[in-house]
Amino acid sequence: MGWLDKLVGKDEMIKDLNHVAIVVSDMDRSIKFYTEVLGLVLILDGRAQGAEKKSFLGTKSKAIVALSEDKNRTINKGDYSEGVNHVAFGVSDAQKSSEVLKNKGVEFIEVKMGDDGKPKAYHFLDPDGLELEIYTDSQKEVPQY
Repeated sequence: MGWLDKLVGKDEMIKDLNHVAIVVSDMDRSIKFYTEVLGLVLILDGRAQGAEKKSFLGTKSKAIVALSEDKNRTINKGDYSEGVNHVAFGVSDAQKSSEVLKNKGVEFIEVKMGDDGKPKAYHFLDPDGLELEIYTDSQKEVPQY
C-alpha cells in the first residue's frame, strides 16, 4: 500500500481491512443475497440474537462483511448510504464473475472499462440499494479504469 506508506510512514499502523459493516433492512433477505448470489460464506449467524443482530460473512478464512439489521432503514436504490458510496470486492476475473452474477439475476448499473478496452469493474445494487462493485485486481494501488 504505497499511498498509505506516504501517509503513515514505513511502519504503517493499518495493515489490512477486515470487514465492512452494512446496515440492512431485512437480515434474512440480505444473508440470502450475500451467500446465494455473491457466494460468501455465513461465518456467524447473529439472527438468534434478536434486536442486536450481527451476522458475519466472508470467505472460509476471513470476514468481509458484517450485517446489522434495522427494519426501519430506508434508502432509495443507488443513493449513498450514510456517507458510503459503494463497497468493492476484488475478483480474479471480473468478466467471468459478472456472468455468474448476471445468471443469478443481477442487473449492472455501470461497467467500467480499463485502459485496454476490456471491462474491469461491474457495479450493481444489493437488496437494500447499496451499490456494490466487483473488479479485477490489477495489483495496483488504485484501480486502472
